[in-house]
Amino acid sequence: MPNTWLTRFIQGGKQASPYPQLMAVFWRHHPLADQAAATLVAATLAFQKTTRGQLVKLTPAGNYQVAGRGGHAVWCGDPSGRRTFQSRAITTPHHWQGLSATLTPLEKDIVAAARSLRLSLPADIPLLATVFSPLTQALMLAGPAQLLAHLNNAPDAVLAGLESLGSGTQQLIAAYQAVGVNGIYLAAQHLSETLLPRPLYRELGKASDACIMAACADFEGNILHIHGPNIHFDGVPATGRWLIHYELATGNPSPADYRAACQFPVVIGLPFELWNCPERLKHAISTYLSDFNQHGALLTGPCVVPLAIPDDCIAAWIEGICHAS
Repeated sequence: MPNTWLTRFIQGGKQASPYPQLMAVFWRHHPLADQAAATLVAATLAFQKTTRGQLVKLTPAGNYQVAGRGGHAVWCGDPSGRRTFQSRAITTPHHWQGLSATLTPLEKDIVAAARSLRLSLPADIPLLATVFSPLTQALMLAGPAQLLAHLNNAPDAVLAGLESLGSGTQQLIAAYQAVGVNGIYLAAQHLSETLLPRPLYRELGKASDACIMAACADFEGNILHIHGPNIHFDGVPATGRWLIHYELATGNPSPADYRAACQFPVVIGLPFELWNCPERLKHAISTYLSDFNQHGALLTGPCVVPLAIPDDCIAAWIEGICHAS
């Protein structure tokens, strides 16, 4: 197992120079460019070259794992580059049983993008590949209301679908590992009371998440991103090489709540408006390090960088943290 700065951050960010205790890392969507390997690679490398980031996250379109399984999503000018579903693949319970576990052409294309990126990047810059958990894919395929209705009224059908999605996701993770990706950025949009009540998640979803996290065990390091408001920590891993990234927003659990549930280091996602205010940023970082009881941390935003923020601005943020460390 390589002993890089990513490994050290997962061990708690306690190492001194040449491994800084603080490091800023950012990623953004590349709408339109994210529909093919060549253009996504070019956009990702251009972003890394300008920002001089020390970690690269391959960020395909958010629907890339379900695009070949039905439904239709397009970019409608969302300021973060996210796509909007125009139609859903699953409208009746029997649709869950028709889902394929075979990797789709777009998934294979994104794995090819990962291979190209890993060959193009310096060896000491970790590359993480974005993967959406099976239950989050189910949300995309059915929509929140339909998924909840089917979980309540036809749970066996949904579980059959989750099994297929889980098998496909494990194949995707193995494909990323085969091309040299350093870790998985596992996105979970379903760990929210707003979308899925915790008792229902524990009964029908938690085992699926655990299988996917187990499939990530041999990577150098992984990040679990718990997306959205009103989240919970029932699905956080108990073992493995993980950092946890969640939105530090009103209504989400406090650092004390997090520490009671999980001992993995947190990727501190600070509001983007703070990054242009050095004194406020410095105070926020100090406060969160204390609150999370961490000696160091990866620092980023709540989620992807809005498209309106220039790459040069992000480069200045990264450079500022580098000098501060």
